Amino acid sequence: MKEEYLSVAGHKIRFLEKGKGPPLVLLHGMGGSLEWWEYNFDAFSRKYRTIAFDFPGFGYSTKSSLDFSKNSPSDFMGSFLDAFHISKASLIGNSMGGLIVFLTAVNQPERIDKLILVDTVGFGVKLSILLRLGTVFPLGELALSVRNHMIARIFLSRMFYDSQKVPDQLIPTVLEIFDMPQTRKACLSILRSGVDLKGLKKEICIRVRDRAGSLPHKTLIIWGANDKVSPLNQAYVGKNLIKNSQLNVFDKCGHLPQVEWPEEFNHLVLEFLGS
Repeated sequence: MKEEYLSVAGHKIRFLEKGKGPPLVLLHGMGGSLEWWEYNFDAFSRKYRTIAFDFPGFGYSTKSSLDFSKNSPSDFMGSFLDAFHISKASLIGNSMGGLIVFLTAVNQPERIDKLILVDTVGFGVKLSILLRLGTVFPLGELALSVRNHMIARIFLSRMFYDSQKVPDQLIPTVLEIFDMPQTRKACLSILRSGVDLKGLKKEICIRVRDRAGSLPHKTLIIWGANDKVSPLNQAYVGKNLIKNSQLNVFDKCGHLPQVEWPEEFNHLVLEFLGS
């Protein structure tokens, strides 16, 4: 499929769209892009109008940063749905993307059908030490200044239980994206708006926990048992807070179950959406 671009709230957004049926929007995590849904997109598009895109600041979309201490990310999602003439959609978000779709659901509940949170940040302050160190100037800048195939593989392998499952074909894309100076600047700006040396900023965690109990949507929480970015105990916090939710934990899995266990992930999601 050929990527396309659309202007959304002043941002040039790269996206892929395929399929017919109820709308389903996929949102990647910090530093990611729509490529991280490569193993899921076709499976979902057989039954759903499936849209994956690069969130502002990431991938090949406009390198503008949205402040996570405010409602900017969820406001953008409302504009995104408007741009595609979608009144109501199911949303899937991984990591940072999970936090964004969660905030969208609590701020604009009428726009959301079902919600799928994949290793979502927000249910606790604890995060990977690498993310926390990245908020310190100039450590984050120095870390992103060294870029080659080996470094990219080492970094990505921390998000997997089995490092052999890191997709080789995605490494050149990651390197190309982060070779753009504006990508590195936007990524660090977005990271620092929501994270500090202690972890996820406390006010964001409090906002998530305070609002989770009022979430009306049927919600599927998926987590990797061996996640080194957002630990498994946060999945159980989310399950206890969100009343109409179910939790599925993938054994021998890191932060990206949609990549590490794609067939099982796709089956689980499609079963949930069809229920």
